[in-house]
Amino acid sequence: MNENTDTYGIFARPDKVRGIIAIRNLRNGKVLLEKTEDAVKAFRDERFKLDLGIHQAKELQEEYTSIGLELFSLELEKECGKDEDLCTALSECEERYRKEGITLYDRS
Repeated sequence: MNENTDTYGIFARPDKVRGIIAIRNLRNGKVLLEKTEDAVKAFRDERFKLDLGIHQAKELQEEYTSIGLELFSLELEKECGKDEDLCTALSECEERYRKEGITLYDRS
């Protein structure tokens, strides 16, 4: 987990957690990064779409359908404060991943 964030702890928080979530393919290392105003809701929504086979990231959906839930993780990549710009945070995370040689899924 990044930024010393305990992902499971956000489910118990009374307030919404803003930030960047990551869906990681544990087999090939590819990652989808998404910004969110509510990480708990985003985790549920992303999982729901993947389970139904309707996720907008087609390559991610194909791989999820092919290899199954067990080889994917959903994580809070970066928690953002209420005044932080989520678009900037997303761009920074994407840039860092690219510099580390991590392949990102196309969101469309």
